[in-house]
Amino acid sequence: MAEFGRGQGRGQGRGQGRGQGRGQGRGQGRGQGRGQATDHAGGESSVGLSDALAAVHDGLGFSWNGSNALTSLPTRLGSTDPTDTRYLTAETRGNLADSLLAQAFSVGASTGGATLSVGGVPTVSLAVPARAFFQAQMVFLRSYADLRADRIGEIDVQIDDMLSFFGLVGLLNDSRRLRTLELLSAVIRLAVHVEMPFKHYCRSLRPIDHSPMVMPVIQTPDHSTFPSGHAMESFAAATVLDHLCRGTVYPADGRRSLPFQMAHRIATNRTVAGVHFPVDSLAGALVGCRIGDAVRRMAHAMPLAGGTLAVAPASDTMMTLGAQNYAALDDFTLAVVNAACPLDTDAAGTPAGVIGAMWRLAAAEWQDQVAP
Repeated sequence: MAEFGRGQGRGQGRGQGRGQGRGQGRGQGRGQGRGQATDHAGGESSVGLSDALAAVHDGLGFSWNGSNALTSLPTRLGSTDPTDTRYLTAETRGNLADSLLAQAFSVGASTGGATLSVGGVPTVSLAVPARAFFQAQMVFLRSYADLRADRIGEIDVQIDDMLSFFGLVGLLNDSRRLRTLELLSAVIRLAVHVEMPFKHYCRSLRPIDHSPMVMPVIQTPDHSTFPSGHAMESFAAATVLDHLCRGTVYPADGRRSLPFQMAHRIATNRTVAGVHFPVDSLAGALVGCRIGDAVRRMAHAMPLAGGTLAVAPASDTMMTLGAQNYAALDDFTLAVVNAACPLDTDAAGTPAGVIGAMWRLAAAEWQDQVAP
């Protein structure tokens, strides 16, 4: 599990993410066996091992002049199936998935914020709430702070590891659920790819900027409070996990299903810690849900659904979430998320392409389960 869980984040995530708040996506995401690519069959790469291998080459291959190359070779690596990536290491499969997903997902500046497009089609836009809206939500920063003593352990771990918590929903390991871990890791990295431009274009002040009495218990990141990256990453992962095992590991229960409950807790912990407003988590959750649904539709060659979900201020203390209203004194709840962005329940098409193959292999890992 070190390859996909805590290990991925510790090397790269905790270093980069602790101070800057990049954590989770970089850590859990980027990692995925980063060390494996340079490992040899029986041990880690090192100058000493390379020197020993060079000595053996000099001893056994001194008389070879470069001739007698093999002639009965395959025409390409792996099989002739363009979606077959079994010949690659987990790390390289992750790099391939990142490239393919990044080609489809882009964020551009729009009035008051930014818009996410998938394949050139806008799917969700965010506009920054008024300062008065953020300041009205300071009451939540005070009330949630009472949970710090209970939650500081999980808050600290979730800085660079959320997949371990999704492992409470259903077994996640690199034997029975290797392909699920690869897909979830890719989705988290995709969320980071999306969230950073959103944050840059929104550039909203953090809670501690509004009042020193917030006193966050972790380092406040240097980028925008709106939208929350933890919410975006966790809800994107929850959406994919929900699609993969809905009706198998747990009964289908809308946004109340276990993956979404876990994502909600991870996101809410950022308000408990003192670094995010509830509206930050709500905006991040809505984008995360759209990311997860879009990945599923991309994997099955299905067009996007639902039009553009617009999140924008209606007044100093009111936001619109599509056709829904969200007041500054409303908390961040799964009911609000579900009302603004209902579950995508359209039947899946046939998996297509490399991402489709990743999805098919991940889904197959859950077929031996029976819902309680």
